Formats: sequence, structure tokens, C-alpha cells
Amino acid sequence: MKKAVITLIVIVLVLAIGGAGYFFVLPQLNGTADIGNIAYVASVDDLMHGFYFTSNRYSGVIETQEVVAVEADFDKKIKTTYVKEGDHVKNGDKLFEYDVDEMQLTLEQYQLDIEQYESEIKANNDRIASLEKEKKTATANRQLTINNDIDSIRLEIKKKEYDKDTKNRDIEKLKKSIDNNVVVSTVEGVVQSVDDPNAKGYVTITSNGDYRIKAIVSEQNIGEFAIGQRMIIRSRLDESVTWGGEVSIIDTAKPIISTDMNSENMATKYPVYIELDTAENLMVGQHVTVEADIGIDETPREGVWLDDYYISDIDSKPYVWAEGSNAKLQKRYVVLGEYDETAMKYEIKSGLTLEDKIAFPEIRLFEGMKVTYNENDPALDMGMDMNMEGVTVTDGMMGDGAENTAASEGNAEQAATSQTEAAQASAAE
Repeated sequence: MKKAVITLIVIVLVLAIGGAGYFFVLPQLNGTADIGNIAYVASVDDLMHGFYFTSNRYSGVIETQEVVAVEADFDKKIKTTYVKEGDHVKNGDKLFEYDVDEMQLTLEQYQLDIEQYESEIKANNDRIASLEKEKKTATANRQLTINNDIDSIRLEIKKKEYDKDTKNRDIEKLKKSIDNNVVVSTVEGVVQSVDDPNAKGYVTITSNGDYRIKAIVSEQNIGEFAIGQRMIIRSRLDESVTWGGEVSIIDTAKPIISTDMNSENMATKYPVYIELDTAENLMVGQHVTVEADIGIDETPREGVWLDDYYISDIDSKPYVWAEGSNAKLQKRYVVLGEYDETAMKYEIKSGLTLEDKIAFPEIRLFEGMKVTYNENDPALDMGMDMNMEGVTVTDGMMGDGAENTAASEGNAEQAATSQTEAAQASAAE
């Protein structure tokens, strides 16, 4: 009797706890009865024109690939300078001219030096001839002295001949300088500066054409770039105006380090250079944006174009999972048109509009399933777990791979079917 009473008390407690759970927990689950049996849908317009696969954009500036620094000869005096900062010059235009008057005087002096060397060489050769004649009748001791004198004279002759050759080379260089006393530009461009003649570059010219983009990229994003990577360059004034190019230099050897030690976003930055396919309608100093060319066709399309992975049974009776009446999911059969192989998109000729909302095709979807417009809806988490139950076992993982794969696929199909039937029954109720 006592044992029966204890059992009855336990049953009453269990029922009490269950009832409390029903009354206290059920309100908390209100609105989540469809966990796992709900699908996220987005409008076709958002899927076509949203920014789901765009790359990062960076600021860039147009600069020239070549800056020519024309140096002046320190040993020469500049007579006339023909250009000033800001002047536009062409290939062959005069930049500056040396004073040839001083060079002419120097040339005359060099020629006199040559005559002096030749005279001294002749005199020494005459002395050697005289000593050789004397040596024939001289005593043995005198002959020894004459031989030493001849060797010394011959050494002096070699020195004078070397000096003469050196001076002749100087004369040739000086003649060329006189003949080319006017220095001309070798490129077409704009004179950037006219400096001191003793500076490394007396006249600096920014070459026209051969433009490139210089972008500054932070250390967090430098990994997005690679040599040869295709890039899209956009006008800041009109984003539809674009140019093409490719990354030519990632200059990590010249980091740009922020000096603002108080900045929370302080980071090292690096210059990245992009060679342009064409510089048409661009100018030095123009600011643009650059982004990786990821192969997405961003040209506005007319009509409805959909990524092919949204379409089921493409080869037989194509359809999409679309929102129907009463916010319930339905199979929407569509008529396909042209296929863009590059963008992997189908033209939808009929059956779908830009305003329609569709879901990504999953094994758990069924007609009549409720939909949500919130991609972060917690009720979707269970649905993701349901999809994972269909994972197959690959060869070699355990036992006979083919049998295990078939068994896994059968279990996944059976589980999906059971879940779908249960969900459909719940929806019908």
C-alpha cells in the first residue's frame, strides 16, 4: 500500500512538471513551431542587382610610367635654357644650350698640347739617333752610360705618346660636345622642373602616355592582389565609365607607415601599380577607383536573368522554388531563353518577374512550406542541419565505398522524405 502511494506521488509530480513545462515553455516557442520547415526567399531583383559577389574597391591615381631627368654636364657652362616649368615639349625640342666659346678655347689648347707632345717625341727620337751614332766609337764604360740614357729617353717617349693619345680622345669628345651643344628632349611630355645645373636632373620631364594607376593598399588587403591580376578601373564621376588593366608591381619593399600613433586604424600600406590597356580620356593626376575583375558581368541587363544554380530540372522541366500565395513556397515552372556561359546565367523568358521572391534549392524544400524574408531567422538553422543529413560516405572511408554511399544516399532520401511528409502534414493542419 505504501509502495503504491509513493508511485502515485511520483506520477503526479511528473504530470505537474510536464504541465508547467507546457504552460511556461509553449509560449516561448510560439511562432517557432515551423523551425526547420521554413525557407528564406529573396527578390529576383536583389539577386540580379545586389552586391553579393563584388570585390573591394580602392582609390587610385593616374601617373606616368616614365619621368625623364636630363642632366647637365658639370664641366660645361649653360648659355641658354629654352624651357620652363609647365612647358609641353616634343621629341627633339630644344631644352638648353652649352656655351661653345669656352669649349672652342679649350679645344685650341688641346690641339697646342698635341703639337707640343709631337715636338717632344721628335726631339727625343733625334737624341736616341745621335746617341746610337756616338755609341759606335765610344769606350765600353761610355757605351754602358749611353744605353742607360737611351732607355730613359725611350720611356719618356712612351709617356708622351700616352699623353698624346689621351688628349686626342679629349679632343674628339670636345668636338662632339661642340657639334651637339644643344640638348634636346627624347620624349614628349610636360616639363616638371628646371633645377640648378649642378642638380642630378637639370630638366625633368613627365612623359605623356604610358599611364599607370598607383593604388595604396593596407597590409590587411594586400593579399587580394597578385602580379598579372586583371583589374577594373572606374571613373569617380561616372561608375559606368571603365578601363581595363592588370597588376604589374606590388611594391612591398617600399611600405608607407602611418605616423599617427594615436590612430586606431593605424596600419602599414603599400603601393600597387596597375598597367592600363588604354589611357584614352585619362590624364595625369586623375583620381579613380580600382577593383579586381572577378569575371562578373556588371552590365545592366534587360529582363530577368538568373544564376543557373537557382534553376532545377534545367534539361527537362525547369522550375524554381518561388513564394506563392499566403507566403507559402511553390514550384514555379519557367521558360528559359539565352544562356550566358561566362556569367553562368539563364534568361527567364516567362514565369518569373523581378518582384518575385525565390529560395535557394535545397533537398528539404516542399510546396506549402512557409517562407521568411530574414536570412538570419533562427528558424532556418534547423533546416541547415536537415540538409546535412544527406552527406554521403566516400570510397575508402569504411567498408565497401559503393555500398556505403548507396546506403547513405538511401538513408538521406528516406530521412528527407519523412521530414517532408511530416512538415506537409503540419502545414496542412
